[in-house]
Amino acid sequence: MNTKAVLIVLGLAVLVATFFIDSRLTPVVGAALLLGALVYGWAANRRAADANREKAERATARQKAAETGPRAPDQ
Repeated sequence: MNTKAVLIVLGLAVLVATFFIDSRLTPVVGAALLLGALVYGWAANRRAADANREKAERATARQKAAETGPRAPDQ
C-alpha cells in the first residue's frame, strides 16, 4: 500500500478505537484527524502547483529559444 492508504487506514482505526474505548474522545480525535487531512491535502496541492509552474517556465524558455509560436519573427 502507498503512504496515503496507510494514513487513511490508521486514521480510521484510531477513530474506531476511540469510539469503542471512550465515546467522549471520538469528536476530538475526529476533528484532529480531519484537520490533519486538510493540512496534508493543502501541502500536497501546493507541491503540485510549484511543480507545474516550474514545468511551464521550462517550456516557455524552450519555446523562446526555438523562436517558434504565433509571435515568431518573420524570416
